Amino acid sequence: MRQHTLPSASPRAATTARPTLPRGARLRRAVLALAGAVALAGGGACGDFLSPRPTDVLTPENFYRTSADAVAATNAVYEQTKWSYWLAFWYVSDVATDQVLASPNFGGDGQRASSYTFDAREWFVGDIWTNAYRTVNRANAAIGRVPSIAMEEGLRARLVAEARFLRANAYFNLVRFFGDVPLLTEEVTSLEGLRVARTPAAQVYQTIVADLEAAAAALPASYGGGEAGRATSGAARALLARVRLTQRDWNAAAQAAGAVVQSGRYRLAPDFRDVFRVATELQNPENIFSINYDATLDPGAGSVVTLFTLPSGFPGGDAYGLVQVLPSSQARFAAEDRRGLGATFITSPYTDALGRRVTWGVPAGAALVKYLDQSNTQNMTARGWTQQANDWKVLRYADVLLMYAEAVNEGGSPAGGLTAEAALNQVRARAGIAPVSGLSQAAFRDTVRVERLRELFFEGHRWFDLARWGILNERIRAKQEELARLNPGSVTPRGVPGTLLPIPQGEINVNPLLTQNPGW
Repeated sequence: MRQHTLPSASPRAATTARPTLPRGARLRRAVLALAGAVALAGGGACGDFLSPRPTDVLTPENFYRTSADAVAATNAVYEQTKWSYWLAFWYVSDVATDQVLASPNFGGDGQRASSYTFDAREWFVGDIWTNAYRTVNRANAAIGRVPSIAMEEGLRARLVAEARFLRANAYFNLVRFFGDVPLLTEEVTSLEGLRVARTPAAQVYQTIVADLEAAAAALPASYGGGEAGRATSGAARALLARVRLTQRDWNAAAQAAGAVVQSGRYRLAPDFRDVFRVATELQNPENIFSINYDATLDPGAGSVVTLFTLPSGFPGGDAYGLVQVLPSSQARFAAEDRRGLGATFITSPYTDALGRRVTWGVPAGAALVKYLDQSNTQNMTARGWTQQANDWKVLRYADVLLMYAEAVNEGGSPAGGLTAEAALNQVRARAGIAPVSGLSQAAFRDTVRVERLRELFFEGHRWFDLARWGILNERIRAKQEELARLNPGSVTPRGVPGTLLPIPQGEINVNPLLTQNPGW
């Protein structure tokens, strides 16, 4: 029985580090585990063996009763969302793109991702699918059951809106990666409920947009104190802008992004590196929505970005040196760009903030350093599967400005008098590079595309950008040719089979209603 494919509401069993709840959204692990397990109760994958059920075992019938239960149910959606960004996501969104290459230290899976030679059996393809549907099912459980709980109306509406935001985000990733995907809007409690055919992408997008519009109307603009890290109305509108941009609805994208700008709640951090400082990740004026990790408050959980990307032998703790910034990517950063050398990547030899001189052989070239907070002792001196607190940025203000600039340039109506040039130049000014003026539509389009690579390097956007621009095949083939030059015989340039990932073969094996994407 292939139980792990069930998009369950139960927490993922793992022997490695696990992400934690949003800071301030945390409950005791025991409570969270119980809340997360509820969706499987009442119809387990292997049948109902106990009748009647013991009264000391949580089931849907005896759990969803109090406001604390409602909070726990929604917190469980956040908890599962973290797994969607922990590892497999950036194998494809970043490693598989034209930004970086896998170093010799990376295993076969990383090499296949980097060269785009993976197939439908690859673990990270299946992991993206499984974690997204687990998030969807937890969200469906909260959306379906929380409204029936007798509790304060404002809190109830907010919790449902948070779950709808997280469901929309999960489906958005699914439909961008895989195209037509099964649309499940009610809690699934048995394997029979998973035997669903693929739903047209347009219909999935309708659900995504409806969820985000409802969330934007119901969520608060901000939270106080310990609630920081939860989804806000600004996060819903920013994600809606990204959805509309992907749909090529330029006006709707411009209006959604413009609403975030006009809210006045966000601004660019003065220093680009401030965006990634551990102490101010949630309070940063640029942060809109992040995946929050905190190894101190929840030992055994943490980010693995610095562990994977810092060069092998980097002082102060383990570092695997798994990726190298491609020379062609380095060349896209002007010498005066503050986001380049020292902020996004470093070259050997290098002297860190503690005065330690660092040299390395792996990776052979420039190493990604974007997530290393040199003002944070923990970040500088301890790394590993359980020790890091680097948040993963899902939505930040610079991205909104760039989305707005792109949408207006493509035909969207300006919001509040803000021009596409003005939005783009805000991002460029912080980077210390000259403003643009008087560009043609085509030249401006090319400029925005380069700016997105430089500003959002290794933040989970590149694969999606290349796919929606229709240049994924072109850029991956160029990367494959670059890999072949750097390491002759390592890969045969072939491009990519379309702009979608394969449907995981394991899912097709257990659900005969699923069909494979063309080319895979």
